[in-house]
Amino acid sequence: MLMRIYGQRNILFSKVVLGCYTYTKGVSHLISGSASLRFSRGFDESAMLGFSSTPGDNLRSLPKSDSLRSYQVVVAATREMGIGKDGKLPWRLPSDLKFFKELTMTTSDPEKKNAVVMGRKTWESIPLEYRPLPGRLNVVLTRSESSKITTGENVVICGSISSALQLLAEVPYCFSIEKVFVIGGGQIFRETLNAPGSEAIHITEIDTSIECDTFIPAIDLSCFRLWYSSKPLVENGIRFSFATYVRVGTAATLSPLTSEVKSNGDSNSNDFDVKNLTFLPMMILERHDD
Repeated sequence: MLMRIYGQRNILFSKVVLGCYTYTKGVSHLISGSASLRFSRGFDESAMLGFSSTPGDNLRSLPKSDSLRSYQVVVAATREMGIGKDGKLPWRLPSDLKFFKELTMTTSDPEKKNAVVMGRKTWESIPLEYRPLPGRLNVVLTRSESSKITTGENVVICGSISSALQLLAEVPYCFSIEKVFVIGGGQIFRETLNAPGSEAIHITEIDTSIECDTFIPAIDLSCFRLWYSSKPLVENGIRFSFATYVRVGTAATLSPLTSEVKSNGDSNSNDFDVKNLTFLPMMILERHDD
Protein backbone atom coordinates (compact mmCIF):
# COMPACT_ATOMS: atom_id res chain seq x y z
CA MET A 1 0.00 0.00 0.00
CA LEU A 2 2.76 2.43 0.96
CA MET A 3 4.68 1.56 -2.20
CA ARG A 4 1.56 2.26 -4.28
CA ILE A 5 1.07 5.73 -2.68
CA TYR A 6 4.77 6.51 -3.04
CA GLY A 7 4.63 5.50 -6.71
CA GLN A 8 1.60 7.71 -7.38
CA ARG A 9 3.36 10.70 -5.78
CA ASN A 10 6.40 10.11 -7.94
CA ILE A 11 4.22 10.02 -11.07
CA LEU A 12 2.52 13.30 -10.05
CA PHE A 13 5.86 14.98 -9.34
CA SER A 14 7.22 13.80 -12.69
CA LYS A 15 4.23 15.26 -14.52
CA VAL A 16 4.72 18.66 -12.85
CA VAL A 17 8.42 18.76 -13.67
CA LEU A 18 7.78 17.58 -17.23
CA GLY A 19 5.13 20.25 -17.69
CA CYS A 20 7.49 23.05 -16.66
CA TYR A 21 10.30 21.60 -18.79
CA THR A 22 7.99 21.25 -21.78
CA TYR A 23 7.21 24.96 -21.63
CA THR A 24 10.86 25.89 -22.03
CA LYS A 25 10.93 23.73 -25.15
CA GLY A 26 8.29 25.86 -26.83
CA VAL A 27 4.82 25.22 -25.37
CA SER A 28 4.09 28.87 -24.64
CA HIS A 29 0.54 28.40 -23.31
CA LEU A 30 1.29 26.28 -20.24
CA ILE A 31 0.02 28.62 -17.51
CA SER A 32 -1.15 27.72 -14.04
CA GLY A 33 -4.58 28.86 -12.90
CA SER A 34 -3.34 31.83 -10.86
CA ALA A 35 -0.82 32.89 -13.49
CA SER A 36 -3.47 32.63 -16.21
CA LEU A 37 -5.73 34.96 -14.22
CA ARG A 38 -2.99 37.57 -13.91
CA PHE A 39 -2.11 37.18 -17.58
CA SER A 40 -5.67 37.91 -18.73
CA ARG A 41 -6.96 40.45 -16.27
CA GLY A 42 -4.75 43.24 -17.63
CA PHE A 43 -5.53 46.57 -16.11
CA ASP A 44 -6.92 45.82 -12.65
CA GLU A 45 -3.85 43.80 -11.57
CA SER A 46 -2.75 46.45 -9.10
CA ALA A 47 -6.17 46.49 -7.44
CA MET A 48 -6.34 42.69 -7.29
CA LEU A 49 -2.92 42.49 -5.67
CA GLY A 50 -3.51 45.31 -3.22
CA PHE A 51 -0.88 47.62 -4.71
CA SER A 52 -1.36 51.35 -5.10
CA SER A 53 -2.63 52.30 -8.53
CA THR A 54 -1.80 55.97 -8.16
CA PRO A 55 0.98 57.58 -10.21
CA GLY A 56 4.38 57.32 -8.55
CA ASP A 57 3.80 53.79 -7.24
CA ASN A 58 6.86 53.32 -5.05
CA LEU A 59 8.52 49.91 -4.78
CA ARG A 60 10.07 50.90 -1.45
CA SER A 61 6.59 50.80 0.14
CA LEU A 62 5.82 47.21 -0.89
CA PRO A 63 5.46 44.56 1.80
CA LYS A 64 8.36 42.14 2.11
CA SER A 65 7.91 39.28 -0.32
CA ASP A 66 9.95 36.85 -2.37
CA SER A 67 7.43 36.83 -5.23
CA LEU A 68 8.80 39.80 -7.21
CA ARG A 69 11.47 39.43 -9.88
CA SER A 70 14.58 41.53 -9.50
CA TYR A 71 15.62 43.51 -12.56
CA GLN A 72 18.31 45.64 -14.19
CA VAL A 73 17.86 49.16 -15.53
CA VAL A 74 19.06 50.19 -19.01
CA VAL A 75 19.17 53.94 -19.69
CA ALA A 76 21.06 56.66 -21.56
CA ALA A 77 21.38 59.98 -19.75
CA THR A 78 23.29 63.25 -19.70
CA ARG A 79 25.36 64.45 -16.73
CA GLU A 80 22.19 66.18 -15.47
CA MET A 81 20.31 62.86 -15.88
CA GLY A 82 18.33 64.13 -18.84
CA ILE A 83 16.89 61.28 -20.89
CA GLY A 84 14.67 62.88 -23.52
CA LYS A 85 13.06 65.89 -25.13
CA ASP A 86 9.59 66.17 -26.65
CA GLY A 87 9.05 62.46 -26.07
CA LYS A 88 12.09 61.45 -28.12
CA LEU A 89 15.79 60.77 -27.69
CA PRO A 90 17.62 64.07 -28.36
CA TRP A 91 20.65 62.25 -29.78
CA ARG A 92 21.45 59.72 -32.46
CA LEU A 93 23.96 57.11 -31.30
CA PRO A 94 23.98 53.92 -33.41
CA SER A 95 26.57 52.36 -31.07
CA ASP A 96 24.22 52.87 -28.14
CA LEU A 97 21.33 51.22 -30.01
CA LYS A 98 23.60 48.29 -30.88
CA PHE A 99 24.68 48.00 -27.21
CA PHE A 100 21.05 48.10 -26.05
CA LYS A 101 20.00 45.38 -28.48
CA GLU A 102 22.87 43.06 -27.56
CA LEU A 103 22.43 43.64 -23.84
CA THR A 104 18.70 42.98 -23.76
CA MET A 105 18.57 40.13 -26.31
CA THR A 106 21.49 37.91 -25.35
CA THR A 107 20.89 35.00 -22.98
CA SER A 108 23.21 32.32 -21.64
CA ASP A 109 20.46 29.71 -22.09
CA PRO A 110 19.32 29.48 -25.74
CA GLU A 111 15.96 28.08 -24.60
CA LYS A 112 15.15 31.30 -22.72
CA LYS A 113 14.59 34.95 -23.58
CA ASN A 114 14.80 38.21 -21.64
CA ALA A 115 11.95 40.56 -20.75
CA VAL A 116 11.95 44.32 -21.38
CA VAL A 117 9.60 46.35 -19.18
CA MET A 118 8.45 49.75 -20.45
CA GLY A 119 5.72 52.33 -20.04
CA ARG A 120 3.05 52.94 -22.67
CA LYS A 121 4.69 56.12 -24.00
CA THR A 122 7.99 54.31 -24.48
CA TRP A 123 6.14 51.53 -26.33
CA GLU A 124 4.44 54.06 -28.60
CA SER A 125 7.76 55.82 -29.29
CA ILE A 126 9.12 52.64 -30.89
CA PRO A 127 8.53 52.72 -34.67
CA LEU A 128 5.64 50.44 -35.59
CA GLU A 129 7.83 48.20 -37.74
CA TYR A 130 10.15 47.51 -34.78
CA ARG A 131 7.58 46.66 -32.15
CA PRO A 132 7.31 44.47 -30.31
CA LEU A 133 11.08 44.44 -29.83
CA PRO A 134 11.99 41.08 -31.38
CA GLY A 135 13.44 38.19 -29.42
CA ARG A 136 12.25 39.59 -26.09
CA LEU A 137 9.09 39.51 -24.00
CA ASN A 138 7.71 43.06 -24.17
CA VAL A 139 5.95 44.00 -20.92
CA VAL A 140 4.02 47.24 -21.38
CA LEU A 141 2.75 49.16 -18.36
CA THR A 142 -0.50 51.08 -18.71
CA ARG A 143 -3.52 51.83 -16.54
CA SER A 144 -5.65 52.85 -19.49
CA GLU A 145 -8.52 50.46 -20.19
CA SER A 146 -8.86 51.99 -23.66
CA SER A 147 -5.31 51.07 -24.64
CA LYS A 148 -5.01 49.80 -28.22
CA ILE A 149 -1.94 47.71 -27.47
CA THR A 150 -2.34 44.26 -29.00
CA THR A 151 -1.13 41.44 -26.79
CA GLY A 152 0.42 38.30 -28.22
CA GLU A 153 3.19 35.79 -27.78
CA ASN A 154 5.78 38.51 -27.09
CA VAL A 155 3.56 41.27 -25.62
CA VAL A 156 2.03 41.39 -22.14
CA ILE A 157 0.16 44.31 -20.56
CA CYS A 158 0.39 45.03 -16.83
CA GLY A 159 -1.15 47.77 -14.71
CA SER A 160 1.94 48.63 -12.64
CA ILE A 161 5.63 47.84 -12.25
CA SER A 162 4.91 45.81 -9.13
CA SER A 163 2.32 43.60 -10.83
CA ALA A 164 4.69 43.11 -13.78
CA LEU A 165 7.49 41.95 -11.48
CA GLN A 166 5.11 39.55 -9.73
CA LEU A 167 3.85 38.16 -13.04
CA LEU A 168 7.44 37.55 -14.20
CA ALA A 169 8.18 35.68 -10.98
CA GLU A 170 5.47 33.11 -11.65
CA VAL A 171 4.89 30.21 -14.05
CA PRO A 172 5.54 30.20 -16.94
CA TYR A 173 7.83 33.23 -16.92
CA CYS A 174 9.93 32.11 -13.95
CA PHE A 175 11.16 29.29 -16.20
CA SER A 176 11.22 30.98 -19.61
CA ILE A 177 12.58 34.47 -18.79
CA GLU A 178 16.29 34.73 -17.98
CA LYS A 179 16.70 38.44 -17.15
CA VAL A 180 14.38 41.39 -16.71
CA PHE A 181 15.40 44.82 -18.03
CA VAL A 182 13.55 48.06 -17.27
CA ILE A 183 13.95 50.37 -20.29
CA GLY A 184 11.80 53.46 -19.62
CA GLY A 185 10.38 55.97 -19.68
CA GLY A 186 10.84 58.74 -17.14
CA GLN A 187 8.13 57.76 -14.65
CA ILE A 188 9.13 54.10 -14.74
CA PHE A 189 12.79 55.01 -14.18
CA ARG A 190 11.83 57.23 -11.24
CA GLU A 191 10.04 54.28 -9.64
CA THR A 192 12.71 51.65 -10.30
CA LEU A 193 16.19 53.15 -10.72
CA ASN A 194 17.27 53.10 -7.06
CA ALA A 195 14.57 50.77 -5.71
CA PRO A 196 15.73 47.67 -3.79
CA GLY A 197 14.80 45.27 -6.59
CA SER A 198 17.29 46.92 -8.95
CA GLU A 199 20.37 44.67 -9.19
CA ALA A 200 22.34 46.81 -11.62
CA ILE A 201 22.14 49.96 -13.72
CA HIS A 202 23.57 49.93 -17.24
CA ILE A 203 23.87 53.57 -18.22
CA THR A 204 25.16 55.23 -21.36
CA GLU A 205 26.74 58.33 -19.83
CA ILE A 206 26.52 61.22 -22.28
CA ASP A 207 29.21 63.83 -21.60
CA THR A 208 28.11 66.34 -24.23
CA SER A 209 25.67 69.02 -23.09
CA ILE A 210 22.27 68.33 -24.69
CA GLU A 211 18.98 70.06 -23.93
CA CYS A 212 16.40 67.76 -22.30
CA ASP A 213 12.96 68.20 -20.76
CA THR A 214 12.69 64.79 -19.07
CA PHE A 215 14.93 63.89 -16.14
CA ILE A 216 15.41 60.99 -13.75
CA PRO A 217 17.04 60.81 -10.29
CA ALA A 218 20.78 60.48 -9.93
CA ILE A 219 22.14 57.02 -9.15
CA ASP A 220 22.26 56.57 -5.38
CA LEU A 221 25.96 55.97 -4.76
CA SER A 222 25.25 54.84 -1.20
CA CYS A 223 23.50 51.81 -2.76
CA PHE A 224 25.40 51.34 -6.02
CA ARG A 225 29.08 51.11 -6.89
CA LEU A 226 30.63 51.69 -10.32
CA TRP A 227 31.77 48.28 -11.54
CA TYR A 228 32.61 48.87 -15.19
CA SER A 229 33.17 51.87 -17.44
CA SER A 230 34.22 51.80 -21.09
CA LYS A 231 36.66 54.13 -22.76
CA PRO A 232 35.02 57.34 -24.02
CA LEU A 233 33.52 57.15 -27.51
CA VAL A 234 32.55 59.94 -29.92
CA GLU A 235 29.71 59.59 -32.41
CA ASN A 236 27.88 62.32 -34.34
CA GLY A 237 29.78 64.87 -32.27
CA ILE A 238 28.57 63.38 -28.98
CA ARG A 239 30.99 62.05 -26.38
CA PHE A 240 29.72 59.12 -24.29
CA SER A 241 30.72 55.94 -22.48
CA PHE A 242 29.06 52.77 -21.23
CA ALA A 243 29.00 52.15 -17.48
CA THR A 244 27.55 49.52 -15.17
CA TYR A 245 26.73 50.19 -11.52
CA VAL A 246 26.14 47.21 -9.23
CA ARG A 247 24.16 47.32 -6.00
CA VAL A 248 26.39 47.12 -2.96
CA GLY A 249 26.09 43.62 -1.50
CA THR A 250 24.91 42.29 -4.91
CA ALA A 251 21.62 40.55 -5.63
CA ALA A 252 22.90 37.29 -4.17
CA THR A 253 23.16 38.80 -0.70
CA LEU A 254 20.55 41.56 -0.80
CA SER A 255 16.98 41.10 0.35
CA PRO A 256 14.84 41.83 -2.76
CA LEU A 257 12.44 44.31 -1.16
CA THR A 258 14.43 45.99 1.58
CA SER A 259 17.68 47.93 1.69
CA GLU A 260 19.18 45.48 4.15
CA VAL A 261 22.66 44.42 3.05
CA LYS A 262 23.39 40.90 4.26
CA SER A 263 27.14 41.10 3.83
CA ASN A 264 29.70 43.09 5.76
CA GLY A 265 27.63 46.19 4.99
CA ASP A 266 30.66 48.22 3.98
CA SER A 267 29.37 50.51 1.23
CA ASN A 268 32.85 51.93 0.71
CA SER A 269 34.34 48.61 -0.24
CA ASN A 270 35.50 48.25 -3.84
CA ASP A 271 35.80 44.49 -3.53
CA PHE A 272 33.16 42.60 -5.47
CA ASP A 273 32.75 38.87 -5.13
CA VAL A 274 32.62 37.67 -8.75
CA LYS A 275 30.58 34.64 -7.70
CA ASN A 276 27.85 37.06 -6.62
CA LEU A 277 27.84 38.87 -9.96
CA THR A 278 26.60 36.01 -12.11
CA PHE A 279 23.31 37.87 -12.54
CA LEU A 280 25.11 40.35 -14.80
CA PRO A 281 24.86 39.79 -18.57
CA MET A 282 27.81 37.82 -19.93
CA MET A 283 28.80 40.66 -22.27
CA ILE A 284 29.22 42.99 -19.27
CA LEU A 285 31.33 40.43 -17.40
CA GLU A 286 33.49 39.96 -20.48
CA ARG A 287 33.94 43.70 -21.02
CA HIS A 288 34.97 44.13 -17.41
CA ASP A 289 37.60 41.39 -17.79
CA ASP A 290 38.96 43.12 -20.90
